[in-house]
Amino acid sequence: MTNLLSGRALLAGVLAPVLSVAALAAPAAAAAELSAYDAVDQFIGTEMDTTQNKSNDAYGNTYPGAAVPFGMVQPSPTTYRPGNPLVGEKGGYEYTATLIRGFGLTRHSGTGCTGRYGGYEFPTIPYAGALPGGVLPVNPSADVKRYHLAFRHENEVAQPGYYRVALDNGVSTELTASTRTAVSRYGFTGAATLILNVSGPNNRTFGSEVTVDPATRTVSGWMYGVDVCDNGNYYKAYFSTTYDQPFTSYGTWNDAEMTAGSTHALKSGADVGVDYRHDTGAWLTFADGVTVTAKTGFSYVSVANAAANRDAEVGGAGFDTVRQRARKLWTDALGTIDADGGSAEQRTTFYTALYHALLHPNVGEDAGGEYLGHDGRVHRVAAGRHFYRNINFAGTGWDMYRSQAQLIALTFPRVADDINRSIMALVEQTGGWAPGASRMQGDNLQVVLATLDDMGATDYDRAGALASMVATQRLPVTGSRRTDAHQYAATGLIENRKGDFATSRVLEYAIDDFAIAQLAGRLGATAEHDAFMARAQSWMNVFDPVTGHIRPRERTGFDRSFDLRVRDDAAGRGQFNQSTGYQYGWLVPHNLATLIAKRGGVAAATAQLDTLMAQLDAGAYTQTGNYLSNQPAFGTPWVYHWLRAPAKTTDVLYRAVTEMYDTSPSGLPGNDDQGSLSAWYVFANLGLYPAVYGTGDLVVGGPMFRKIGIRPAGGEKIKIKANGVADGARYVTGLRVNGERQTASWIDASFLRVGGTLDFTMSDTPGTWGTGAADVPPSYTGGADARNNAGTTRDGRGDLGSMDLSDWSLSRAALAAAGATPGAALPLPGTGIVFTWPSAAPGTPDNWIPHGQRIDLPNRAATAVSFLGLATNGPATGTATVQYTDGTAQRVNVTFGDWAALAPAGNAEVVAVQGRNNANGTAGTGTFRVFATTPQALDPARTVDAVILPEGTDRGIMHVFDVAVS
Repeated sequence: MTNLLSGRALLAGVLAPVLSVAALAAPAAAAAELSAYDAVDQFIGTEMDTTQNKSNDAYGNTYPGAAVPFGMVQPSPTTYRPGNPLVGEKGGYEYTATLIRGFGLTRHSGTGCTGRYGGYEFPTIPYAGALPGGVLPVNPSADVKRYHLAFRHENEVAQPGYYRVALDNGVSTELTASTRTAVSRYGFTGAATLILNVSGPNNRTFGSEVTVDPATRTVSGWMYGVDVCDNGNYYKAYFSTTYDQPFTSYGTWNDAEMTAGSTHALKSGADVGVDYRHDTGAWLTFADGVTVTAKTGFSYVSVANAAANRDAEVGGAGFDTVRQRARKLWTDALGTIDADGGSAEQRTTFYTALYHALLHPNVGEDAGGEYLGHDGRVHRVAAGRHFYRNINFAGTGWDMYRSQAQLIALTFPRVADDINRSIMALVEQTGGWAPGASRMQGDNLQVVLATLDDMGATDYDRAGALASMVATQRLPVTGSRRTDAHQYAATGLIENRKGDFATSRVLEYAIDDFAIAQLAGRLGATAEHDAFMARAQSWMNVFDPVTGHIRPRERTGFDRSFDLRVRDDAAGRGQFNQSTGYQYGWLVPHNLATLIAKRGGVAAATAQLDTLMAQLDAGAYTQTGNYLSNQPAFGTPWVYHWLRAPAKTTDVLYRAVTEMYDTSPSGLPGNDDQGSLSAWYVFANLGLYPAVYGTGDLVVGGPMFRKIGIRPAGGEKIKIKANGVADGARYVTGLRVNGERQTASWIDASFLRVGGTLDFTMSDTPGTWGTGAADVPPSYTGGADARNNAGTTRDGRGDLGSMDLSDWSLSRAALAAAGATPGAALPLPGTGIVFTWPSAAPGTPDNWIPHGQRIDLPNRAATAVSFLGLATNGPATGTATVQYTDGTAQRVNVTFGDWAALAPAGNAEVVAVQGRNNANGTAGTGTFRVFATTPQALDPARTVDAVILPEGTDRGIMHVFDVAVS
């Protein structure tokens, strides 16, 4: 559907036979501006661009079909095209296909995991052929492709809440839906059979059952299978369908046996290593030339609940009534953002993106309030609330936290509240922060929750959420779902040899910890806030000051041979998840000011970002360009705001919406991942972006529509005005927030919670707005100077720390026996220098792994400085800086020997202990030492203010316990 106007004309022509004149009538004013509802083109994102190879699919993997906002069911077609299975056997709808496999009940919109898509339960195939001997001509378990349905796009119509196709076999199929019920209408011209492929979803099945009741014209059953990506999340789904026409015959198949007149088939087992797809099902025949309406209730609890859902939501309502209800729901949902102006193409891409962003997450409870929890038990949601499934198909919120969660909070604050309640239900039922097996790394549901909380979604157990975050993420992290959680929590980094995208996981976990810190701060939990802010700065541990890039780090130093243009190292050990090191190199959303400083300052960082933006969607194979069609790069255009160049953000966004998006079937440049890419596009058009994940703060740029009204369902209004945009004035040269002039290029979450007006002054050339040093969005630097490694542990509790990245730590008992008790004074004989042993509690950081931390010292004159510490996999050398109160500074060399070796030249042994502890609870043998560096002379005429630890070390991991002056 590349021509919008011809598509609308076709729409009216095809619908004319099935809609009343009143339903087709439209106000005369509609011709002046395409309405939000009419602007939605569900075919955008359905075609893979096979000319691109970006590491993830180069298309949205969206689908045309019937659904309501956040609905449990999404009745829709799934296609098939012979040939390359990576294209033709997509799990949704591939525009170049010429065959439809059937019409299923649910769909994950925009997922990856080629060949392992979930959803599409209980597909129905309208069959117009003969049934020789009263059975199907071919057993579907042997050759289901025999029943694939030929179709042509000119015979399709898709509107929000409605889909129709006139199949080449002469059968017309129409689909609509309520929240938990699919309503289908099949118009036959001759022989009429519906094939119910009960075991035919998109992913493996391990069992299914179907029961036919001719007396009540009802068919019901269940299937047991695996969800999207096939990574271990198993589930059961149930259905109950009533038909408005009597069956003239029926039958079932079970494996190779087809039985006419059979009313039951069952294939079940406990083996999840099998695949029983297409092995079980039923067929129903009706009078020739009949039109059959099927009402299918769906449930994750029981067949009875599926039937109750159907009766409660649809009852005796006809197809057209259900369709009109769905239309009303979508009209209201799309009306939460009223964009005024724009061409038909602009409005089509914008409102289609908003439509896609509101398909997920999905209501998970039945009409009576029951839902299947993450613990496998049936629970009941509070009256008037929803329990949401598919908060993110990847299991962790990895895609959702960068755009979609915030858009939902803007438009459906009640849904945002219920998302947080649903996350807390998951936590209470499982004790963790991921629903079973997770596709992506991180506990990013913590980011989703904390972000929504700051945007006003606080009607949930906030204290319980924080308590769980702290309990699961503090050492010994036995309740954490983060892979390599112990190494990260103890040392603040994950060494590259771990693979599994180790380096990008450090960045993701730092964002998670920032979100925890922000929630703690809002709740007045100061100690927890400070502890997790320190962890939020862990990204500095993988920033290499020599090359000026975030890069993989080995226990013996940074891997400077790693090619940042790729995802993996030469051995295939992934370091950056779905993107390159250059693209991930900006993923420090909460502390961009420090990242920019480490990169060499504003000018140097701007040049580096310009290089990244030379290509906006280059992919993740040997590229220095960007990858804006994938989530890790979502925030990169707005980094220019921190570089005091918001006009450059505007230029990149205008390039993105024109170079990467259009109204063709391939008009979505990457997997939509349940609406996250579409939500990003909506924000790009609004001129707003939630760039500091974990907060509701928004960076502000130029809107792409002249007027925008954000009207949250049941909430306040936000009015945006940007006169001149339609005439090419894309740059912001002035802004008034609620009437007050503002040069800062961001607004905090309080604006979103209260509502208000944003009045922009626009120009066709950039101005000075947002370019001042005080105009940049916030950077959260708290915790940057805190100790960041828990290197000492109690005997038998080595799980409370790690010193050397191989799970070994110093024994606190052995240290105490050697005089290093918490707070003890440790003199360096003959120097006048006295160190203080850290008084940190077990399981909390007691030393610094240096990345440039500032250590304040009592302001006084001194003659020498010395450092107390050691190196693991050492020796390790770096350069520290002594700062004087008069603004001058002195660089001093710091070298520590390996903790398992004798003191090298330049070191003096201060503490020696026997043995060490391992995270597995065992103890090791040997002698391990803590050293002091040979005191280096200072200028006694000056007053020492502070010491800046080395930005990095040449090899090994340096650990500093204290710094002292004579």
